[in-house]
Amino acid sequence: MKKGTLFPLLAALIMLTACGNDNGIKTMRSSEYRTHFNPDNEPYFPYQWYLSYTQNEFTRTIGVNPDASIHIRDAWQETRGEDITVAVIDGNFEIDHPDLQENVADRYNADEDSRDVKNKEDTSSHGTAAAGFIAAVPNGYGILGAAPDSKLLLIAQVYADDAATIRAFEYAKKHGAKIISNSWGTGDVSEAVASELASLKKQNITIFFASGNNGPTPVNSNQNLDAPGIYDESELPSVIGVGATNEYNRLASYSNYGKNIDILAPGGEYLGLLGLDDTGPKGVAYTSYRFPNGYTLEIDDAHAFETGTSFSCPLAAGTAALMLSVNPSLTPDAIREILIETAEKIESEYVYYNADGFNTRRAYGKINAARAVAMAKSRPSAYQQ
Repeated sequence: MKKGTLFPLLAALIMLTACGNDNGIKTMRSSEYRTHFNPDNEPYFPYQWYLSYTQNEFTRTIGVNPDASIHIRDAWQETRGEDITVAVIDGNFEIDHPDLQENVADRYNADEDSRDVKNKEDTSSHGTAAAGFIAAVPNGYGILGAAPDSKLLLIAQVYADDAATIRAFEYAKKHGAKIISNSWGTGDVSEAVASELASLKKQNITIFFASGNNGPTPVNSNQNLDAPGIYDESELPSVIGVGATNEYNRLASYSNYGKNIDILAPGGEYLGLLGLDDTGPKGVAYTSYRFPNGYTLEIDDAHAFETGTSFSCPLAAGTAALMLSVNPSLTPDAIREILIETAEKIESEYVYYNADGFNTRRAYGKINAARAVAMAKSRPSAYQQ
């Protein structure tokens, strides 16, 4: 397996109520939901605290901070990521998931040079979940991705092999991806891969990497990416490195940090983010989460709470898709600058940010999608290629 891959910490399984589905999973056509878009039409959007806070029994009982989200609603007034393709390089994917399939534009297995992206040796739902945080479909079935009208290029690549890794990135480039989301890292990036990522940035492709989940800090922890001997993909100058915040709008204790990590996005900690699990017997069958109103939702096993920078990363990539949708001329450097300039300084009442707005553990703060999209739209001439 790829060294250092960031698998999810699944807190609890969420199961859906019917939506007229009385005999298992079926395809939901989303054209009507896209045309008359309303996030509240998705039955589990009220539990997606990381996108937008909804005051309800669930968020009150969990104690979710109303400011813990990336404030997506105002961004969606401008765009939902149309005309942007985002590549996700990960372990495996369920391409016919009801909350994904209509947004899957293409798929590729870089290890096997095939189109089979369901890894038989990996029973996790890591790739499926990561893709869902970017582009889960508006269809009245479950949840929404940050850029629900963007398209997905799903690339399976799991082995520690430079040639396959480069092949994955090259496929993304050749098939039109402007953003590449990577919820993994090696801690020891090779010169060949680093050179590939630098080349992609020069070709105007924006690359996101998760910083990793090695905390809380014990003795000899690798949580500090500035420690000797660590050179992770998330630290590269050609990459936007993403750490995690939790439900209380604080730094997630597990989130790796360092002077080259750029931004934070919600990753959850005590409960997690409601995302996608594989459907049917392939799903990760944990006990279902009992909601505060006293009943348990249980029909299928297609949605689960998941925790980690693995899921902060696709939220950041989804936000970038929104930005590019309103301003296709944005360069990778411009996307990074806007994300940083519009970020929220979490814990600023007792944490020091330097003159540049940077804190070693908290980077430049947490993504605010509404601000980022507004700035991307309002200053197009400042960031021409």
